Amino acid sequence: MKKYVFLALIVFSFSGCINHAKDVVEQVAPYTFTKVYTIPADEMKGRWEYLDFANVFYFEKQISEPALTNEVFDYGIMQAFLYYTKDGKDTLCPLPFSDFCMDDSGNQWEEQFTVEFQPGRIKFIQKISDYSDLPPAAESYNVLVRFLW
Repeated sequence: MKKYVFLALIVFSFSGCINHAKDVVEQVAPYTFTKVYTIPADEMKGRWEYLDFANVFYFEKQISEPALTNEVFDYGIMQAFLYYTKDGKDTLCPLPFSDFCMDDSGNQWEEQFTVEFQPGRIKFIQKISDYSDLPPAAESYNVLVRFLW
């Protein structure tokens, strides 16, 4: 009887070591698209848009990007950043973003930046406080756009 108990104990002990097959989940690498666009301020077009509550003026630069297809639009995630140097280091600031400016004579204003996306195109938008038609403060802007789908 001791032999059978001992044999049963051995079988029971090793049965815990059996590798039970698990469903293998296939890892799929995501598709990515990353590009830095330099947008000269003198290439930005001023636009008036008439809304129910006010007339809105803003600057925009539309950029054609054929790599951004309907599939990217339907299934993708967009991240956009202002890309600049601060304290000697490359810096990314997520959009939308507001920046506060002041000139030498003490005039203050706010600049707002954002990016819109449609299949085949990206649009960089800059609004200046109170929808002013003052020109952008910088000569150009670098915008990093990243898509993941």
